Amino acid sequence: MIAFGYILPTLIAILFVGYYAPLVGIVVGFFIHIFVLLIRISEKLDKLLDKTEDGL
Repeated sequence: MIAFGYILPTLIAILFVGYYAPLVGIVVGFFIHIFVLLIRISEKLDKLLDKTEDGL
């Protein structure tokens, strides 16, 4: 899943940027990766907070 976040932007950037496509793919992929990680962390924290609220 995360690999597509790097590969797909690189392939699209080849059409528009050319030589700098790998750099664009890495930068865009990095932001996609951070976004996905934030969503996953948020979901884990929600589950953790729900468990602690039930215990009180």
